[in-house]
Amino acid sequence: MERQLGFIFDHNKCIICNACVNACTQAYGYHWRKLPIFQIDGYKTALSIACNHCRDPKCMKVCPTQAIRKEDNGIVHIIKERCIGCNYCTWACPYEALEMGNDSMTKCDLCMNRLGKGLPYCVEACPTGALAFGWIEGGNEVNYLPPFEITKPNFKVIPPKEGKIEGEYTKEKEEKNYLGLLSFTIGSQVSLFYSLLKLPFYMPISIAILLVTLLLSITHSKFFSRSINMIYGLKNSWLSREVIFSILSVFFFALTLIYSPMYYLAEAFLIIGVASSILIYMLKSRPSWYNIDTPVSFIGSGLTIVLPLAYFFTHYLAFIIIGALVSILEIITAHEKAKKFNTHERTVYNIPYVAILAISLLFAPLSVIASAIAVYSEVNYRREFFKKVIYYGIPNY
Repeated sequence: MERQLGFIFDHNKCIICNACVNACTQAYGYHWRKLPIFQIDGYKTALSIACNHCRDPKCMKVCPTQAIRKEDNGIVHIIKERCIGCNYCTWACPYEALEMGNDSMTKCDLCMNRLGKGLPYCVEACPTGALAFGWIEGGNEVNYLPPFEITKPNFKVIPPKEGKIEGEYTKEKEEKNYLGLLSFTIGSQVSLFYSLLKLPFYMPISIAILLVTLLLSITHSKFFSRSINMIYGLKNSWLSREVIFSILSVFFFALTLIYSPMYYLAEAFLIIGVASSILIYMLKSRPSWYNIDTPVSFIGSGLTIVLPLAYFFTHYLAFIIIGALVSILEIITAHEKAKKFNTHERTVYNIPYVAILAISLLFAPLSVIASAIAVYSEVNYRREFFKKVIYYGIPNY
């Protein structure tokens, strides 16, 4: 394995003085380095941890603007002029190593500006040599940190000679400023299926829903003026693909009003945008998102809302059957997720939805009510998706 620069920490030398944390904070003004403390058989030990300059840095791989770069020596750092402040890197990092700054996302860069001149501030401040850095061939699996295979952290930890550390790295939080994301993840699905089925006024309706919800979702980005940089991420980032292909679909939908064959290009781009939207959230660092319920509920949003309307306009029985089956599948996958993460079931709204769908076979206008129930159900379920996020991080300290 190629040697790269990384941190080494020895539990047996740490005296929990906090000098490493203070040195880093004073030098840069951010809380990049943390010191979780553990109790072992009557005594305490701590772990000094910041960015692990991973062999497989997921923060870099998901960045929609390629604002995160890994140098040949292994250092992972941020090019602030490209950062749009979307927070996607913080979702992908299982070590909570990134912090939003005034003009970009920030993180430990192993004191790049001091290489060849001096030690990183944190290492220099450590009075016992518990924290060191150098050329290492890779980190090691640590049972109280997130699964090693997610990012392959380049962080060597020497365990205590006596006792075993127990720490909980699975945590829960609420995603901030999520309403734009909620609206677009549902709106794009509705636009896709409404336009695919070519329901009444599908062109202006699809354009309007896509534009409004896309503009709302952009509020999740703190530095919108740099959004043009998203073109750099097409090769690697699902977020970049979601935004760019969704914008292209709006453009080609508008062209369809002039030249109808553009409809097929618009649909193709929208399908790619919607698929990208789902894959954005399939992150191993967030286990409540990384499961089968995510694609089922995302695709289900469009189908359960649009298919009752399709039945209302066409009276095709297949739309009722598919809508009911999708809703039942949502109940099943939500139940499996609830068992794992203590989240909500979907029976409260989905069973009435299926019942009204069945009755609408006798009285078609009721299918519109089923569609309204689906909207309420999907919004509430997606709201919990963002409000109760189970994620991996460093143990509480």
